Amino acid sequence: MSAPHNGSLERFTIFCAGLNAHSQLQKDTTDDVHRFTPVELPSDEPGEADMLFPGWSNTVFQNGIRVWSQGFQNLETTISNESDKDGGHPHTAFGNHEGLLGLLSPSGDLSVVSPAPESAPSTLKLITTDASPAIRHIALAGTDRIAVTFRQAPNGRLCHVAEFANLEKFLAWYRDPSNADSYPDKHHMLAGRPKQLLANMSSLLLLMEGGEVYTWGDARYQSLGRSVVGEGATEADRPGIVEALGGLRIAKLATGGWLSAALSEDHALYLWGAASEPGCEGSIKCLREAGAGEVALVELPLPRRMAGFMSWAPIAMASSG
Repeated sequence: MSAPHNGSLERFTIFCAGLNAHSQLQKDTTDDVHRFTPVELPSDEPGEADMLFPGWSNTVFQNGIRVWSQGFQNLETTISNESDKDGGHPHTAFGNHEGLLGLLSPSGDLSVVSPAPESAPSTLKLITTDASPAIRHIALAGTDRIAVTFRQAPNGRLCHVAEFANLEKFLAWYRDPSNADSYPDKHHMLAGRPKQLLANMSSLLLLMEGGEVYTWGDARYQSLGRSVVGEGATEADRPGIVEALGGLRIAKLATGGWLSAALSEDHALYLWGAASEPGCEGSIKCLREAGAGEVALVELPLPRRMAGFMSWAPIAMASSG
């Protein structure tokens, strides 16, 4: 998570907590970080660095056009400095337990991590061509399943979502979309314009500009936040709206493991999913009694005036670590 630095809304301090077996959170130790602690950034960084990708064994940071990793993966590269139309985080990162796998730029350019010779840092290789499909969002689940949304015309009101069994099949389709052997495994169509597409251990989340939240995938541990059986219910493997969030203007989603969260425009935080990590002790109190189709409202300990400026939960919800 990150918070304003010295009262400024332009500079932030990045905090971390969790598994640190690969020194992905704190460089000088492999001990786990049990409470939120400021991340130690390189001394040559002026302090405006942001977190680009939080993974199980690796954390990737960005400062301007520079991108570098901390942890298991050795990555050092540069990216374009373009911004999205809303001035938000410009690039979408995706990866797995071994680290960053690729980046999607605001303009739709896709780059994948290119391995380097032993001891040399990996870099990013642009694979987009004039024949590449125009995609807007990308998300990779812990099961290796990957989903993308397609770019829409300014007045477009129909969202297309394509799913692939794994990254290899997605890249084959992206490089040659006319090849029938690599067509998407699934294709969904939803009314509206997509704002955010995320993935956790085994499910996908889609936030629309109208504030609606759709989920689909593995329904275990209440991880979809909705019922998947019964009259009127949408099957688990198709995008279904989280009705418990109906009527709320959801501004942002975060997800990881078997847990998801939604932040509304009035700074209310809602959780759904596993009350505890499967097979582990301890639990999230507010989720113990929640059933299928229910979400839990959480009281934020931060001042309301600050809540809107928080970049919340990306490391804490990154993985089972």
